[in-house]
Amino acid sequence: RERAVAERFAAGMTYREIGEVLFIAPSTVRTHLAAIYEKLGVSNKVALARRISTVADTAPAAASPDASPVLAVFPIECLSGDESWRRFAEGLSSDITIDLARYAGIPVIAFHTMKSLG
Repeated sequence: RERAVAERFAAGMTYREIGEVLFIAPSTVRTHLAAIYEKLGVSNKVALARRISTVADTAPAAASPDASPVLAVFPIECLSGDESWRRFAEGLSSDITIDLARYAGIPVIAFHTMKSLG
């Protein structure tokens, strides 16, 4: 459960969104994250995302053929200058990320998290 919480939080989901996907309370998400931060020795979301990425990169080579793909969700770009359409595009990108993260077999990472990992 902690791994699922950590992956979704590192992907940019909020406590509420993670709770909805995993059917737990936001306060439970917060409790899991506190334990995760302590176990991994990290203090913020970017460090957590890097640590998760590092752990994934150091996985044994034999496990890689069986590894699930990771889905990166890029933001929907609004070509209109209208602020309401820009907000709509941002919300749609967020909704797509959240909906895809509901599937346990598909790890999802948001564009902004990928960008911070460099």
